[in-house]
Amino acid sequence: MNKLATRTAITAVVIFHIILACFYSLNQNLNVNSEGYFMLSEGVYNHYSKQTLDLTADSLKTVLVSSPMNLWENTIAPVILLVLLRLLAFFIIFKELAKLFSPSTMIWFSVLFLLSPWLMYSTALGADAYIQLGVAGYLVSVLKLTRSNQPRSSTFLWTVLLTFSILWCLALSPAWGVLLITTVILWIKKTIHPNVNGLITSLAVIAVIMIPYVHQLEINEDSEIYVNHSYNYWGFGTVYVYPLFKGLIYWIRYGSAMFQSEIVYKTGFSWLSDSETVQSYCSYAWRSVLIIAGLLSVVISLMANCLMIKEIKPLFFRNFSEDRQLSYLKIICTIMLASIVLFIAVSPYTLYSNTLSLCYVFALIPLLNLIEKFNSFDFRKHVPYIAILAVFFITVNGLALMESKDYSNENNYMERSNDIVSESFN
Repeated sequence: MNKLATRTAITAVVIFHIILACFYSLNQNLNVNSEGYFMLSEGVYNHYSKQTLDLTADSLKTVLVSSPMNLWENTIAPVILLVLLRLLAFFIIFKELAKLFSPSTMIWFSVLFLLSPWLMYSTALGADAYIQLGVAGYLVSVLKLTRSNQPRSSTFLWTVLLTFSILWCLALSPAWGVLLITTVILWIKKTIHPNVNGLITSLAVIAVIMIPYVHQLEINEDSEIYVNHSYNYWGFGTVYVYPLFKGLIYWIRYGSAMFQSEIVYKTGFSWLSDSETVQSYCSYAWRSVLIIAGLLSVVISLMANCLMIKEIKPLFFRNFSEDRQLSYLKIICTIMLASIVLFIAVSPYTLYSNTLSLCYVFALIPLLNLIEKFNSFDFRKHVPYIAILAVFFITVNGLALMESKDYSNENNYMERSNDIVSESFN
């Protein structure tokens, strides 16, 4: 497969991603319970409905929304930044994985990452939309640190990047602990070789950053860190086993078309017809197609994970050549799967698909590994299947953004967001 064909295909996927992201952003619900509403109206982030670790009103999400609006006084500015950050994350991840997989497999990855409703449905002013940049930094740094023969200056920088990538995820998702546990296990297993000086430097900088937050908690115990968080108790996942199964099922579902319940069950068709009968038939047909496609793809995803674990099992407790980066990546994914179970077992949080989305890229690796087995086929045999998957994803996204729980074609983001800002600050 020539480079021109690869670049053309990936460019087309990127263009469709930008188009869908724009429609999702413009159709998002800015109601009084949404994250975007509070960030636009109050100028700060106030936690409602989603479980995240807000430290203060000056949280990362607020910066990501307010900073672009300070540069360009237009409420479309944070939407542009959101799309750019996600594309930046994609290109960082793509460049790293392209060293391990064939061009045809990377086109599959482009579709699975940029067009999958698992990520596209989170294209709104909220924590989930920004998480992938931290994931990209984590993926690159953890793979670089699998090499023990690097100069100290290199391992220092990669260790700093690794630490701050986890910090980025900490500010956006309660599932950041999965990355932390994965890192600790990889270090104990000597799969990665972080630089101690880099770790100390990173932790020192983080400690300085945390001083204002600690001070605020000392003077005001009712600050945003305590507002509207629905915690359970430590060890909740061990006592009630279902959170553990949910975490494992989400991992399998990320590599499938068994999308969020908001897409499967809450996509409406009132825009298509005023007849309730027509709407009902369309809803039944929609659910039937998605459930059938979801179940079939879940089987494929499960097979891909079993294949990856089977391949890596003989190497898991052995030392092997450091140039086998794909084997290292499989080990990292296997350990991350175990880390999800450990984190959910001890954590007071009940994790959902949006909060676990920081594992999405790693959950795709088993599927990419399976696709790579068919790399000997001529690329032209891949094209029909890639095209079908892309059209399917675009169709699902198109209908979800027209009318679902969090999006509607009747919304006008520009008008609504400008009204919120005008009412709040004028």
